[in-house]
Amino acid sequence: MEPFQTIRQGIIERYSVLVDNPTEFAEAIHKPLEQSFRINTLKGDKENILEQLKNYDSEITEVPWNDNAYVSQLNNLGSSLEHFVGQIYIQELTSMIPPLIVKDVIDNNTILDCCAAPGSKTTQIAGMMQNRGHIIANDSRHARLKSLRGNLDRLGVTNATVTLRDFKSFPNTEADLYLVDAPCSSEGTIRKKNAIARMWKEKDYKRFTKLQKGLLNKACEMAPSGSTIVYSTCTFSPEENERVISEIIDNHPVKVENIGINGLKTSPGITEWNGKRYNKEVEKCMRIWPHHNDTDAFFVARLEKC
Repeated sequence: MEPFQTIRQGIIERYSVLVDNPTEFAEAIHKPLEQSFRINTLKGDKENILEQLKNYDSEITEVPWNDNAYVSQLNNLGSSLEHFVGQIYIQELTSMIPPLIVKDVIDNNTILDCCAAPGSKTTQIAGMMQNRGHIIANDSRHARLKSLRGNLDRLGVTNATVTLRDFKSFPNTEADLYLVDAPCSSEGTIRKKNAIARMWKEKDYKRFTKLQKGLLNKACEMAPSGSTIVYSTCTFSPEENERVISEIIDNHPVKVENIGINGLKTSPGITEWNGKRYNKEVEKCMRIWPHHNDTDAFFVARLEKC
C-alpha cells in the first residue's frame, strides 16, 4: 500500500467510530476536493469579478451556506489574473467558517489574529470589515511573514498591523475578538493531495495539545470581560479539539456559545474519547465532517469571556 493510502486508511479506522455513516465518511476521504475560493470585495465589485471568472469556468457554483464562497471545476485559478491582482483568494471552504460565526463582533473593532500566516482569515475579516477597525496579524515564525505580508498587500488590506511573536509571550493586548486558528495535525486536509506527510502517533497528539492549550490559555488570560475568543483547527482529533476546550473552560471564566451557519450541516462536539470524558459544554462546539458538506474536516468553538 502506498504511504498516502496508508495514512488515509489509518484516519478512516481511527475516526469511523465517531461518525454517523462510516461508509460515506470513507468514500469522502478518498474523493479529491474541488477548488474553492472567495471574492475580495476590497478589489472590486463581486458580481463583476464573478463574471470575469466565468470566462474561464462557466460552471462556477455558489456555496449555499456562504454568500461569498464559490467552487470551480478548474484547479488552476491560482494562475489567473484575478488571483494575481488580489480579486480572489483561493481558500478551503471550511477555513472560511471562523469569521462567519463572529460577524456580529468584527465591525470597526479590534481583532487579534494570533496565528495569522499565511493570512487566509486575516484577509477575509479585513474584507468583511471593508478595511475599517484594526487587525493585529501575528505569527511566531519569521519565514511565514513573507506570505502573510504578501497576501495582505495583494488583497489591498490596509487595516492590519503585522507582528512577529510567540503568542504565548505576546504583550497583554485588549481586543474585541481573539482568533486562535491553532497549528494542528491537519488530518482534516487529507482530501488535498499529499496534504499529510505521515501518520501521527499518540505522542504527537500530546505535543499539539500542549501547544494549543498554551495559545488558548494566553488568549483567555488577556481577553477582557465581554470579548470573544474563537478556537479552530483542521483536524479530526478530539485530543486537539474537545479536550483542549474542556480543559480551558474548566480553568478560565469563559463560556462556550452555541454556533451554527444556515445551510451548513454540522455535528456537536464529542464528550468522550478513548475512555476520557470532557466537559458537557463542548457539545456546543462545531464539527464539520467531510461527507456532510463535501468539504474537508474542521472544528471550531466560540468562547465568551465572562
